[in-house]
Amino acid sequence: MSVTLNNEPMNEDPPNSVHQEVLSEVEEEQREKMGRRICFWLALIISTAATLYYFQANPEESEEVQRMRLYFKTNKRTVMEFLRLPQEKLEPFAEKQSHPFYMSYVKASVNEKGRIKAMIHNSVDFSPNQYWFNLFFLWMMSFLGIWFIALMAQAILTQGRRSPIGN
Repeated sequence: MSVTLNNEPMNEDPPNSVHQEVLSEVEEEQREKMGRRICFWLALIISTAATLYYFQANPEESEEVQRMRLYFKTNKRTVMEFLRLPQEKLEPFAEKQSHPFYMSYVKASVNEKGRIKAMIHNSVDFSPNQYWFNLFFLWMMSFLGIWFIALMAQAILTQGRRSPIGN
């Protein structure tokens, strides 16, 4: 350490080191800001692509199927009563009903009846806009999940850069 004429210690750090330290902090903050922006846009693009892929792979149900689901929803009591009937009472009940569903169910194969029963149970709380709500929430959940994971990865990388493992 150097001493001046007044016996005061002389500052060994050059004046530029403080400025360089401030500049490096500013650069680090800009890097983090850019990283957050990249995380946001990456999450936005990936979640939109995943939602579009789901939209292409699982199209909305046809108008006919939606009307059938709405029929099941509005007449759930009659339809459930029909499904609970023994096999020999199905056809007389179906003949009394005006809707073509009942006779088509009686004439259907065992596998087709199972598929129809599954559709009926899924249709009890059906709404016409359900597909679009599900698509929107799929996008929202994937966006938030990917964005969160990307921000956590950025935080880990930043923390690792600031305090390396060896120190």
